[in-house]
Amino acid sequence: MSALTSQAAEYIEAIGNMLVGSALIFEDVTWDEYEELLYEFSDNSHYRISYDKGTLEIMSPSERHEYRKSILGSLVEILTEELNLDLVRLGSTTWKKRKNSQGAEPDESFYIASCERIRNKHEIDLDTDPPPDLVIEIDVSHYSRNKFAIYAGLGVPEFWRYRKNRIHFYRLVEGQYVEIAASDLFPFLKPSDLTGFMNQDYVEEFNQTKRAFREWVKTHKTAP
Repeated sequence: MSALTSQAAEYIEAIGNMLVGSALIFEDVTWDEYEELLYEFSDNSHYRISYDKGTLEIMSPSERHEYRKSILGSLVEILTEELNLDLVRLGSTTWKKRKNSQGAEPDESFYIASCERIRNKHEIDLDTDPPPDLVIEIDVSHYSRNKFAIYAGLGVPEFWRYRKNRIHFYRLVEGQYVEIAASDLFPFLKPSDLTGFMNQDYVEEFNQTKRAFREWVKTHKTAP
């Protein structure tokens, strides 16, 4: 990539001064500047960068945020294992569509129902390939409501959000997300079922939480 534009260099300087758990928002950012920043931070997993039609947002997640994300991502893995479903977990991969002027890096992203369509691909292009079947956002010190429009534009069918110690499930319907009482991917699963497993405060309880959830799934699961 060519040398940074002066504007992109200013963004990078501001990002370098961010505090953990904080967020920055820039307006009137071009798509090329957005891609410059993605390139500059491609090897840095400490930031989440999103872009929506000129608005650029950078978030620096806290340890608490990352712990919650790890728990919920692992619970999804357990669900697919116990239901014998295919899974590709792609974490905070950058998902973007230039024609929509939108892009985001969710806390977690998964291919489940669409695994076969992206199997053996080294790169996924949302202009021709399906979006992830599920994305997850963890709101600990930051509000992810503005991500709804981005994930809707990318065509993500199911979106989970953890906020204020509660989980919410959303389904994409005619270009907008509506809250749902149970997951489409795991029909026996309600948001409230995950609450107790998510609200663990100590890292040493991580494996205990996963074991308890696996037993819960074995007892409650139904065929998807």
